Amino acid sequence: MSARTVRQTTDHAALRRILTVDPLAGAYMLGDLDPRYADFCDWYVSADADGHDDAIITVYNGLSAPALLTMGSVDGITALLERFIDVLPEHAHAHLAEGHRAPFLDRYTMDRELPMARMGVRAAELAFDAAWEQRADPVISLGHRDTGDIMALSAHYPDSFFEPSQLSTGYYVGIRVAGELVSMAGVHIVSATDRLAVLGNVVTHPEHRGHGLSTACTGILCRRLAESGHDLIALNVERHNRSAIRVYEKLGFRRHLIFTQGFIGRGLEQRVR
Repeated sequence: MSARTVRQTTDHAALRRILTVDPLAGAYMLGDLDPRYADFCDWYVSADADGHDDAIITVYNGLSAPALLTMGSVDGITALLERFIDVLPEHAHAHLAEGHRAPFLDRYTMDRELPMARMGVRAAELAFDAAWEQRADPVISLGHRDTGDIMALSAHYPDSFFEPSQLSTGYYVGIRVAGELVSMAGVHIVSATDRLAVLGNVVTHPEHRGHGLSTACTGILCRRLAESGHDLIALNVERHNRSAIRVYEKLGFRRHLIFTQGFIGRGLEQRVR
């Protein structure tokens, strides 16, 4: 029986075979195989003693700060850290699957740590309310001309991860009241190849919360995604944010897994150790 093996790879077919076993758990990574994102990614894979791939670390370098995501066995992630720690980013925005926090904290510090949940829904299971399209302040499409207003609105939610390049997907919507952008919803990932999307930057101005604006924006965005052929829609939400979770559950989303989100870094102490 052979020992555990690790490798860096660009074999998209092999990566897709691993990730499609649980496409909701691997939604970000699976989406990153789309040509829109793939050139910005580094992939690290671990195989168990029988040669079965069972863990992945993905580093996405297409944003202002690297994003690092994990999936799979704790032993596999530990082996990848041991082998590739010197080429993994010293600082990154990390999504660490359940059980992966401990091996990372042996090698990194973590700031702004949040307990998160991954939720998902299939297009056929989406709930839709026609009243969302009949609002006096309608849900409208957002584009690059709205960048300044989007960034101003995002400032009310410090953990939002908006970058103007995301508007190029064409899947950003919002609501303006008296000309001011007060609510929006968009995507982090959208992949025609694997027919999936990951929602993000769902934000409503504090003075306009409690009026169903986020529900309307998210619901209409989800329907547009479904009508464009995206069958699986995923999102991340803080585990203790019951109001947001209730909104998503009304739309048909269900919780799938939990993970830890935060900013990881390796200072001199970790590099020496």
